[in-house]
Amino acid sequence: MYTTLSQFISQSFSDIAMFLPRLVAAIVIFLVGIALASALRKLVVKILDKVRFSAALKNTPVEHFVQNAELGQRVEDVLGSILYWLVMLVVAQTSVSVMGLTSLSVLLERILGYLPHVFSAVLVLFIGVLISGLVESLVKGTLKSLDAKSARALGKVASYSVVTLVALIALSELGIAQEFIFILFVGFVSTLSLGLGLALGLGGKDLVGKLLKSWHADITSKK
Repeated sequence: MYTTLSQFISQSFSDIAMFLPRLVAAIVIFLVGIALASALRKLVVKILDKVRFSAALKNTPVEHFVQNAELGQRVEDVLGSILYWLVMLVVAQTSVSVMGLTSLSVLLERILGYLPHVFSAVLVLFIGVLISGLVESLVKGTLKSLDAKSARALGKVASYSVVTLVALIALSELGIAQEFIFILFVGFVSTLSLGLGLALGLGGKDLVGKLLKSWHADITSKK
């Protein structure tokens, strides 16, 4: 029994002695990673401040989106924080890999592997929000001289339609129920087309007539 206990203690000390260098290395990597992530965050925020990034987004759909999200931070700070946590995720994966925690390392590696899909979906949403704002402004500007109330309503419908389509594309990019998303996409486009056709055919005849007359008058005057 004494021999068994002695072997157990000896093996435990041996395991601890082997693990300690890994633990120290992981701690060093983690601390250096925190410093690096913090420095990169400050650098990104400083660069975005220099180029007046918030001013460039003023009165755009992106600014409205950030305000509605109530993040409580400037866009520059939000982007800096995103970069910080991305770097920290890489640092955490490296640290647990050095310590030999295979299961946790694989989990973090899979999360990192999924991030490109997330970036792609966010980029699609970002571009979609910009396009929706442009479409809304275009529709309002085109119809405002004919019927201001209808112009605002149709502008909102066009904007929300673009955002809905883009959201479905973003979900598909994330790999979430792709077949179901495709069915929703086709159904939404079909419903939108049918609804637009009925609206123009039944309730929007006068508005379309005015619009065509306005276009015809503009073309005739230019000739």
